[in-house]
Amino acid sequence: MGTVFRFPLLLTLVLCSFFIEIAHGAPVNITVINSLPKDSPPLKLKCKTNVTYIDIGHPVNTGEVYIQNVKTNDLYFCNAMWGRYFAEFESFEPKRDAGHDQIIWKVEKDGFFLSYGKSTKWTKEVDWETD
Repeated sequence: MGTVFRFPLLLTLVLCSFFIEIAHGAPVNITVINSLPKDSPPLKLKCKTNVTYIDIGHPVNTGEVYIQNVKTNDLYFCNAMWGRYFAEFESFEPKRDAGHDQIIWKVEKDGFFLSYGKSTKWTKEVDWETD
């Protein structure tokens, strides 16, 4: 008799976990690659959502990679500064990035390029601005 009641309880727990995962979004890995020219000033990033500020804590030097793990359906955006240049980009946008668990940004002197997972296709999304 105990076994009969365990299955519905187990099924209920599994379904609850599944729906909680959907409500909070699947885990997503955001990678920012600094591909700016050598001997460039470091890339400064400040990222946030509408409720959370993420302190990166240090500049990202040329050739370095910054990785941010998010588990949410919120919009994440970053402000970038490189010498006299600046830009804002949506590092994670739920509609645009739906179905992808790895979002990769490559920062170059002519802008910000987006790719997903192991894809080798890069799409320019954002240009640098200056005063």
